[in-house]
Amino acid sequence: MSRLPLPRSVFGQLVLVIGLVLLGSAVLAVAMGRQMTTRPAAGQLLKAMDGFADVAEELARTQPHERVVAHLRDAGLAVSELPPPARDLRAVPFMRELLEQAPQQLAPGREVRLGRVGMANVVWLKLNTQPALWVSFAFDQRGSRVLRFSVLMLFVGAALVWLAAAYYARRLVVPLRRLAQSAPAIVRGESPPAGALAGPREVQELARALADSSRDIREAAEERALMLAGISHDLRTPLTRLQYAVELVPGVDTELRAGMHRDIADVDAILSQFIAYARDGRDEASEPLDLAVLCRHAISACEREWEVEMPPYAPMTGKPMALQRAVGNLLANAQRHGAPPYSLRLSRQGDAWRIEVADHGPGLSAQAAERARQPFVHGEGGGTGLGLAIVERVARQHDGELRLLPLRPHGLVATLVLRGS
Repeated sequence: MSRLPLPRSVFGQLVLVIGLVLLGSAVLAVAMGRQMTTRPAAGQLLKAMDGFADVAEELARTQPHERVVAHLRDAGLAVSELPPPARDLRAVPFMRELLEQAPQQLAPGREVRLGRVGMANVVWLKLNTQPALWVSFAFDQRGSRVLRFSVLMLFVGAALVWLAAAYYARRLVVPLRRLAQSAPAIVRGESPPAGALAGPREVQELARALADSSRDIREAAEERALMLAGISHDLRTPLTRLQYAVELVPGVDTELRAGMHRDIADVDAILSQFIAYARDGRDEASEPLDLAVLCRHAISACEREWEVEMPPYAPMTGKPMALQRAVGNLLANAQRHGAPPYSLRLSRQGDAWRIEVADHGPGLSAQAAERARQPFVHGEGGGTGLGLAIVERVARQHDGELRLLPLRPHGLVATLVLRGS
């Protein structure tokens, strides 16, 4: 059996709970109102009718039948010697109580029946006389109207309370939703927007705690980035001296000299990656650029053959140096860890540009692809472990993302999604 769908948001759950509580309160109030008003009123009326029957039956025992009928009619009561036609008025709570209590309240030989005289509902009382007489009592429905009015006011009050509760629940939920939307940026070390610190006191305290933690994370990251950039920059000076020294040392084997140059170039590339990761690209200004030209420049710097598919013009607004570095890292990563044929495809999808870099190497499992995004995670082909981390950071700076998906039957497709205007 399927379960009823329940709201998943805090606001929806609060409204549901409040609504159920108010509904239960309304049902309980109606039930108690019946017990406290309808039942006692029906009992009082039956007692009065039973007392009237005592007097009328005593009068019938001492007076002729015709005189008794005349006395009752002079009192304004409708009298019938034939059983009146019965009407089903059990839908009226008071009438239902009257019929339920009559057998216990009335003396033997007496009976009540619901009927109608003209336009009015009446209660017929059978007297224990010979012959039997039926006397009608008009039923005043004002009590029923009062009960219906009370029930209506109860539901109106419940609706007003529900609306007020829903309003205050929404006042709690909206700041929480705004804070949840700002949480990813706060975790990344960015300052929270002004609206994220509004709301009830508890929400403000949570927002301030997250902001303080974000500031501490940002300061620690800036210190690490400064240290990393400083070390990388300082190492380049002796690295340059080593490169010149290799050229000046006499009698060195040609292959050994070429290998030393390659090692120095690799170290220089690693230092460049460190500096690029430390600088982060956040301070670079955004400007109009042609993504197609940027991709062509990155392809031209590659040593391998690439299959390219792109439009002649791909305008967007972004950070040129950061994007050039990100595309270059994707190409270098494919050449280092993958296998030919290599391909680059630039296309437009909705409001975003997609750069797909594919290779036919061993590829990555889902777990390995997630690890590869982390800084300083090295693959089998070496490198700094910062290439994909830099790409993902650049993607976030352009409201995009980096996707790593397997290419069937083997290989990897790295998709850089960019949402610059």
